[in-house]
Amino acid sequence: MIDSIEDAVVSAARAKGYALNSTIMATVAIDLAGSSLSGDLITVPGKGSLSVQDYLRDLHDRAPSGFSRLQQDKPDAERTITEMRRKRPLDAAWHARHAKATGITKSMMSEIAASRGEDKGN
Repeated sequence: MIDSIEDAVVSAARAKGYALNSTIMATVAIDLAGSSLSGDLITVPGKGSLSVQDYLRDLHDRAPSGFSRLQQDKPDAERTITEMRRKRPLDAAWHARHAKATGITKSMMSEIAASRGEDKGN
């Protein structure tokens, strides 16, 4: 029965534009062991029932790192290397170097910050 619950959770996540990693799926299996699915309600033994959407929201609140955005714009074959590259947040040391930079280095670093939504000015 857990397979149908996992399928419902994965489907609900995909409908919201997320993919779940294997750690989250293990958490789903542990959280919902012994549970049953009736329509879109998950019945947890000894605890009651909740909707798949509510469970997904709680799971996202507890472990947001296990959720990644689905790439819906283009198939992989049409994406550029830059689009496929993961954008990590810029750390404090990077911002310190950016603050001290001048000239072309400063302008290039400003472009990088802007492309990652961390524009700290020129």
